[in-house]
Amino acid sequence: MTVKLSHAQIQAVLKEAPEALRKVASERDFWKEKALSMMQADEISKTASDIMSRGLHNDVDRETLIEGLTKAASAGKLGSIQESLHWVGPDMGQKIASLGDRAGNNGVSAMDRLQAAIVE
Repeated sequence: MTVKLSHAQIQAVLKEAPEALRKVASERDFWKEKALSMMQADEISKTASDIMSRGLHNDVDRETLIEGLTKAASAGKLGSIQESLHWVGPDMGQKIASLGDRAGNNGVSAMDRLQAAIVE
C-alpha cells in the first residue's frame, strides 16, 4: 500500500526538513564533543594514575597532576607523555632521583627536567 502525498504536503515536508536537519546535526555535534571530552578526561586520569604508580611526581597531588596533564593534552602532548611512560618502570622516580640528583645541565638534574616536561 503506497501513500500518495499531494504537492502541498510534499512542499510542507521539504520546507521543514532543513531546520530539522540542522537541529539533529547540532545535537549530534554536542554529544560528539561531550563524548570526546569524557574520553580525554578518562585518558588523563589513567595517565595520572600511571605516573603516580611509577613513583613520578610524588611531590605533586593528583589534582595538580591532572591539571598539568590537561594543559599538556590541549597542547597535543598527552600522547608523547603516555609513550614516555612505557620507558619508566615501577618506582623509577625513586631510582632515577637517587642516581641523578647531581646537577648536570645548567644546575638542573635529569629528573627535574623530566618532571618539568610532564607538568608543562
